[in-house]
Amino acid sequence: MHQAFALALLAPALFLSDTPSVAVDAGTKVTKTYENALKMELQSISIEFGDEEQEVPEDQLPEVTIEDNELVVFTDEYLAVEDGRGTKIARTFDTLEDSSTQTVSMPDGEGGEEATEGESELTGVTVVFAWDADEEVYAAAFGEDEEGDEDLLEDLEGDADFLFMFPGEEVEVGDSWEVEAEVFTLITSPSGDLKIDSEDESDDDNEFGEQFEDNLSGDFEVTLKSIEDGVAEVVFEGVVDTEIELDRETPEGAPEGLELQQGFEFSFDVSGTLLWNMEAGIAISMEMEADVEMNTSNTQTMGDQSVKQVQYFEGEYSATASFE
Repeated sequence: MHQAFALALLAPALFLSDTPSVAVDAGTKVTKTYENALKMELQSISIEFGDEEQEVPEDQLPEVTIEDNELVVFTDEYLAVEDGRGTKIARTFDTLEDSSTQTVSMPDGEGGEEATEGESELTGVTVVFAWDADEEVYAAAFGEDEEGDEDLLEDLEGDADFLFMFPGEEVEVGDSWEVEAEVFTLITSPSGDLKIDSEDESDDDNEFGEQFEDNLSGDFEVTLKSIEDGVAEVVFEGVVDTEIELDRETPEGAPEGLELQQGFEFSFDVSGTLLWNMEAGIAISMEMEADVEMNTSNTQTMGDQSVKQVQYFEGEYSATASFE
């Protein structure tokens, strides 16, 4: 998914003063902190031989836990604000970190833990986002006196203010509307692709991310629940699904003609709350939780014969944001 295209569809400029919109003074600086956490545990394993399927007995199941935690902190300086949005924003990336662990414990007591750490070359860099009113997208460029690899600017997103959660029309307390599944990516990947990579990052990892976004389906129902003491409370809920299919390279020495595929199916049952300071004209915080289901499959095919192992995981995902 090209996220800028999603913004053009989902976040037209907001013009009405009684609808949440960005209205800070030019020169205002806001530090934005985003934390994402995922934890999933293995529930079952099945093996398919052609048309036959066999479930691994519970007492033979390994205990497998997958965890991922991401911290993103950046400071936005609103250089210009018009028509309910920042039209020129200087964004300095303060902290861009990710850590992942996979823990396995076999029934016989064997097992281990694999951990990876991710970081980004954007850390400490300032990027200026300029709003193009005709194209309804942000153009990204390195800040003044800064140099960097232009590839780092690819797929960055300027809207980190949650404007994509609102329709381009007036809403009143109690009103509800729908937004498409693409906003899930915008919520969980603040500022777009921040290139938070680990040392063992591969082309398959990049393809995974692209398919995850491209194949999203579902929607959220969003409701302006209340406006009290100058704070708007916006709630949202919905189910988002996606799937990924990857061709894997065969290991050295594998039989000729062997083909390997790996597949993933995700379902996120989401609920969340966004608080907006109507007087200051900026978001205050966002909290989102999701029950997660994941099926991951590994298929080996040789001619007309195939063996497929399917692992089913359940878990929880959370995303939070705070503006100061």
